[in-house]
Amino acid sequence: MTSLFNKIALSIIFNFIFIMISFSQENVDSTDVLIINKIELIGNKITKNEIIYRELLFNVGDNVLKTELKSLITRSNENLLNTALFNFVTIKYIEDLNGINVFIELQERWYIWPYPVLEHADRNFSSFLKNEEWSRIDYGLFFLINNFRGRKETLILKTIFGHNNRYNMYYYKPFIDKLQKLGFGFDIDYIQNHEIAFQIANDELEYVKLTREYSRKTLKISNFYTYRPRHNTDHLLNFKFTNVYLNDSVVALNNNYFFDNKSEIAFFTVGYDIDYDTRDSKIYPLNGFRAYFSALKNGLGILSDKGNFELRSIIEENYQFTDKFFVSTSILGKMNINNSNSFYFLESLGCDNYIRGMEYYVSKSDNHYISKTNLKYEIIPQTNFDLKFISSNKFSKVHYALYINLFFDTGYANSNEVMNSKLTNEFLYSGGVGIDLVTYYDKVLRIEYSLNKFGEHGIFFHLGAPIIDD
Repeated sequence: MTSLFNKIALSIIFNFIFIMISFSQENVDSTDVLIINKIELIGNKITKNEIIYRELLFNVGDNVLKTELKSLITRSNENLLNTALFNFVTIKYIEDLNGINVFIELQERWYIWPYPVLEHADRNFSSFLKNEEWSRIDYGLFFLINNFRGRKETLILKTIFGHNNRYNMYYYKPFIDKLQKLGFGFDIDYIQNHEIAFQIANDELEYVKLTREYSRKTLKISNFYTYRPRHNTDHLLNFKFTNVYLNDSVVALNNNYFFDNKSEIAFFTVGYDIDYDTRDSKIYPLNGFRAYFSALKNGLGILSDKGNFELRSIIEENYQFTDKFFVSTSILGKMNINNSNSFYFLESLGCDNYIRGMEYYVSKSDNHYISKTNLKYEIIPQTNFDLKFISSNKFSKVHYALYINLFFDTGYANSNEVMNSKLTNEFLYSGGVGIDLVTYYDKVLRIEYSLNKFGEHGIFFHLGAPIIDD
């Protein structure tokens, strides 16, 4: 009886599987499937074909459902634009009896940029405009090759004088294997500062400036590796050596600038990042999700075991809910474990990221978070036009878009240290309205009116999108 029951059960299972397979085949009509016969690239005079193919979600010979074709083309288009190698990308296809032929038209950017540098040394552009310290201007020469050898490699040579002296060499090759998943790079940076911040008082950085000597000298040598198993996921492993020399005058002002009243430290750092990013644009996203996580340890016990262990995460969501309205929300969290409690390893709210309307403030924190919410209305959609007086199509074809941006930011900076700060251990918030101009070569100009928790208000200028940075 048991044997008969087992046979009946097996018969039912096999028949069920057969019916499901037959049902699935009947519901996928052969006319709904397209074969990609050819992919033709047009306009990539410098960029190698394999760099472009790496960003596509389809290949020659693939069977693609008609219902999925539009989304595959849209995301492939976004991937190509996010490489920062092209100003414009157009993907079209022609359908015939045998399948489809895909044509990808690309407008390459200008990749070689030797130009003079004139930049400010403040934390953000609004702080520079407030302080009006024109002596805090850096000048020099910046040389960038953004698509070196047509393989998406980046080479940077920088020489800076003025407020700071800086000598920098950076190289990154994103693909060193045939599967284009592994990358390698290095960064050598030597900086000499006449003026540096040496402490925080009343929620502002205090500076010391030496005219005949340098306040601080810093050498950083980084070696990093990347791994990109899929289009939306990036891993980074970074090894870095740092040596910092401090002038005795700075030590006299703050004997805990490093720790133990030292004027020089050397240490190694190891860091790991993972970044999952489906946003339509890394420069000014309107749709898509991002999840980023980073772990970093300064001081590995070889030269020094003192230094902070930092955990950092970013969650961001962008979506469109009408033809003209977009919502963007993001939150950043930072946590320090076994912090050396020195000024150099200070984690602060207001340096790398800030709450809008509080650009002038800096607060020391053991842990902090920042949340930003933006409601954007598209005043002018992306508009393309030609500058006929420019002969090169790398510059003559221009695009721009204009948005009005309503925003609300919140934040909290936690510190166990007793200090005179109105930002620490307090729930912070601000809101306002701004205008965002987005144009080609990844340029975003923002003009914002902000009102913060303390009733302070003003107009602030920024370069870059209203999103949280890495």
